Amino acid sequence: MGIDPAKLKKLFFSGIGGSGMSALAQVLVSRGVEVGGSDRRHDRGESAGLFNRLASQGIALYPQDGSGVSPGLDAVVVSAAVEQDTPDYRRARELGLQVIPRPALLAALVNCSRGVCFSGTSGKSSATAICAYVLTELGFSPAVIAGAALVNYQDGPTTGNALAGKSDLCVVESCESDGTIVDYHPAVGVILNIERDHHELGELARMFERFAAQTRETLVLNADCPNSLALGRPSGTGAPRLATFSAQGGKADYSAADVAFGRMSSRFRVGKTVFECPLPGLYNVGNVLAALAAAEAVGAEREDFARVLRTFRGVARRFQLVGEAAGVSVIDDFAHNPAKVKAVLSAFESWPGLGRLVVVFQPHGYGPLRFQFEELVEVFGKSLRPRDILVLPEVYYAGGAVTRDISSADLARRVECLGRKAVFFASREDAAPFIVEKAAPGDAVLVLGARDDSLTAFAGQVLRELECKAR
Repeated sequence: MGIDPAKLKKLFFSGIGGSGMSALAQVLVSRGVEVGGSDRRHDRGESAGLFNRLASQGIALYPQDGSGVSPGLDAVVVSAAVEQDTPDYRRARELGLQVIPRPALLAALVNCSRGVCFSGTSGKSSATAICAYVLTELGFSPAVIAGAALVNYQDGPTTGNALAGKSDLCVVESCESDGTIVDYHPAVGVILNIERDHHELGELARMFERFAAQTRETLVLNADCPNSLALGRPSGTGAPRLATFSAQGGKADYSAADVAFGRMSSRFRVGKTVFECPLPGLYNVGNVLAALAAAEAVGAEREDFARVLRTFRGVARRFQLVGEAAGVSVIDDFAHNPAKVKAVLSAFESWPGLGRLVVVFQPHGYGPLRFQFEELVEVFGKSLRPRDILVLPEVYYAGGAVTRDISSADLARRVECLGRKAVFFASREDAAPFIVEKAAPGDAVLVLGARDDSLTAFAGQVLRELECKAR
């Protein structure tokens, strides 16, 4: 699909509330494109804050009934979550309008810029946000399209997951889930890791090999991930420079030493430079290293990077402390696949004085739960301690035609068979009183799951009920 972003002056986004969709829409609006959109959640009266922020930037919001799709549009941009039998989609076909998948438009935007693309099956949002924040604060003025809001910018003119930028740099999160990662030709390409997620490893390897081959200036690989290193060193005329990183202190161009963790932070050294980050866990050390390698590739100085990193306030729903009450910490996190869940749970290994860990995990779809079921059973079985509790609300259902032949109850039964405590709740609201009853001083409540923005509100509800308990 040949897409020239410069020729797109009037667009309609179907599913505009998604993190990737809203970020792309906001950047395009800042460049003078007329944008409208629709979203199921807007129709249901959900996520009002998000949609109000979009509307305040001049984005016209319509019901998802096809009424916003008009003959004067240059194209209709669709989210991966929007089925082809929706009213918006049908209306676009009736009018003969071009329908562009969001990743294809994003790739076209990146390819006509000096793109800095963060890819991999885990860590993309955090690494993208870290690099974007540092480059912005250092005056590089990149356009930013991130998968989650940067906390530092949430109170700014956008929702925090998008920045307009004034330079030719474009820092983005590029996803492999729908295979469109092969459409990117970035100046700097980062591959954080390659693990089974959405696709089998063989298929993923072929995608990432092509992404690596199409990187123009610098390719950044994780030396701690065998699947990433197996891609090999670029060769031939025009091959990008290779830079590697290792959070485990391995042999790499960017290797972490003297790693230490606080409850909500990490500290380490690369060469003579000390880095302090408000995100815990070894996986976040890797995210910082990847961001550092990418930032230096476009001209940032290491000491400047370290200085600015100290003022970084984190990423929405990435090990984000909601609050503390009754001696219990409540943390909100986006982790939803086995690798992410394992990484987040590992951060508690250095949590001083941790009592019981109460993990709330809401699977983000029936297909993903079915695909990753055995790996999820293994992760929870091995990463949770006998005294910990796994709370499993029913699978998140966003609407549309999906096969609902699996349940969180199935996951609870299997985890229980491994000697771990797992409790299923058909209604998530019934889980909050149970969590508050079980949580004691020194415990931590960790809310995990993707796609469903109301998980953050649920974490807040648990915190408020803990506050009432403490009175």
